[in-house]
Amino acid sequence: MTETQKPRVAAQVAVSLLEALRQLDHPGETLKDEVIANTIPRRFGLSRVVERQIELYQEYSRQGRKLSSDELAEFVNLVKKRPDAARVFLEMGAQLAGEHLPSRRRWLPRSTRLMLVRRAIERTLARLFGQRVGGFVSGPFSLEVSASPFVQLDASGDACELITGFCQSAVRRGVDEGLTVVKLSCETGGARSCRWSLKEQEPGGSAVRVVEHEVDEEPGDGDV
Repeated sequence: MTETQKPRVAAQVAVSLLEALRQLDHPGETLKDEVIANTIPRRFGLSRVVERQIELYQEYSRQGRKLSSDELAEFVNLVKKRPDAARVFLEMGAQLAGEHLPSRRRWLPRSTRLMLVRRAIERTLARLFGQRVGGFVSGPFSLEVSASPFVQLDASGDACELITGFCQSAVRRGVDEGLTVVKLSCETGGARSCRWSLKEQEPGGSAVRVVEHEVDEEPGDGDV
């Protein structure tokens, strides 16, 4: 077995994907008048198959077992043809962050909280996927992922929303609930890397702005 074939992806990744499917497929309306042909694919997350898989991979997670790249690809394939695939991956990322990242330390300066969140994101993604997943460049929050493993798994770019959901949950938990993470570029569109940054509410209005410079005047917290 080569190094690339060696199982290295945390089983919790599969659990979070399946739980995201279950959550998004949970009906918010009555099932009485639904068209079965349209309902079955959309309700797959509520099937007993998914329930059993969640239980199985939760046990694998407790045992510390890892997934191979092929197993991860199978899970991505389960989602990527759905019309709501981007939403599923977004929710999956948010659930992963909720499981693994700490809540806000309110007594710390905002720039310090950002620094800690950046570090936590890098370390946690590397631990979950068994490899380095991009890195932060200059600015308070600018994540770049080159040769994205998620683009390799899903050429549409929808799987990248996993990173969007993960980072957004991380900054809201660890820095400020008013922050949003936005994807600025993607390799699927010809960019040299997939890139994410922060977007926040303008004071006293509904407008938003992308944050490209430090968000407070604390001494520089440096790059991760």
